[in-house]
Amino acid sequence: MALIWPDRSVELVEIDGAGSEAEEFAFESTAGLGRVALEDGLAHQPPGIESVSTWIGVGPEGKLDFTVVRMPAVGPAAAVFTKSRCPGDAIVSGRRNVADGRLRLLCVISKNANVFTPNGARDVERLLSALADEFGVDPGDILLSCTGVIGVPLPMDRILAGIPGLSGHLQTGDLERSAQAILTTDRAPKWASVKLGSVELCGFVKGAGMIEPNMATMLGYLFTNAHIEAPELDAMLRRCVERTFNAISVDSDTSTSDTVALMTTSEVELPEAHVGDFEHALLMLCAKLARDVVGQGEGVENLIEVEVGVETSVEDARSLAKALINSPLVKTAVHGADPNWGRIVMAIGKPAARASFARIDPGDLEIWLMDEKVFDRGRALDVDLDAMSLRMQRQKTARIRVEIGSPRHWFKAWGCDLTHEYIHINADYTT
Repeated sequence: MALIWPDRSVELVEIDGAGSEAEEFAFESTAGLGRVALEDGLAHQPPGIESVSTWIGVGPEGKLDFTVVRMPAVGPAAAVFTKSRCPGDAIVSGRRNVADGRLRLLCVISKNANVFTPNGARDVERLLSALADEFGVDPGDILLSCTGVIGVPLPMDRILAGIPGLSGHLQTGDLERSAQAILTTDRAPKWASVKLGSVELCGFVKGAGMIEPNMATMLGYLFTNAHIEAPELDAMLRRCVERTFNAISVDSDTSTSDTVALMTTSEVELPEAHVGDFEHALLMLCAKLARDVVGQGEGVENLIEVEVGVETSVEDARSLAKALINSPLVKTAVHGADPNWGRIVMAIGKPAARASFARIDPGDLEIWLMDEKVFDRGRALDVDLDAMSLRMQRQKTARIRVEIGSPRHWFKAWGCDLTHEYIHINADYTT
């Protein structure tokens, strides 16, 4: 398998067919660095980045719910945010603060989204002021994120009382605790890192439900030591997010707090010959983290991997791919290991799956399930559906490929099944 990219591929080698946790993400360097492979962990943390994580009183006692990450100095940064029409107040401040392409401090509060609360905007300003005083930074160089339940005011008295003195506990090389502190309903931390010569790149994300990203995922933070100016950093991030975080869905719901940020210490010069490798490493890192969001989503038992090829445009391919991974009937069919390709025909034909063509002619359509063609240009093929169902159960990843006409544009997307456990988690979220 490979991630679709205009000129190169990231190799995803399935080790035992058990989903994203059993795959190696790697590519061959074009700058003489050999094989570049991700590590499932934060072994490669850029030097000089300090962090502190604690329980500050937002969530259940004793569980990490607050983290601060401080860069050695103000430096280039980029971020993308939710397109929700109901953004949290932290999103509003984040857009403002990253507009100049510079950040130094990241703060994440988990277990409370601070969305649609009476004093949300004022509380954000009070937090930025308290963080600036404690960590010696300008309030305009802080990126604040909040995630968790909507509509519940932050316990500001506890938070403001807990911030003084935290700067004395900053440590380097401790981003693992930050990755744990941002979690809500996640099963486990999601992290990865990679090294390209003296350049290091790492990141961690959270997100398990309310996942249909539109500009970003739930929360994702990426760090490097490569010297890249903010405009180029922003362009790279947006290209990679579009092919990874914007190519996943757990439940078709877009969070009010979605954020993906990339910050750099700018301590290592990036030779021009290595720029392509760096962006491909960033793509690979985002792809792995995005896949983990889906694979560890709320109640998830099976992954769905969809690839769509069309003649018209990447946008059309993306729309149809997302329609497939978001279809409740496709998701439930995958949960039941039912290789019902009629669900695929239904999903790509939905008017909500916007495309520049009004009709899909059966004679132009090919469908594959589990790497086996089931429909060929107007003709259903005689395949062993019982055997295919057994493969779906065993491999835990339902692979779907659709081709319409003579494809020139492709898009790959990842989703998951819809289970009783997902319903249970979200039916009881606040009660």
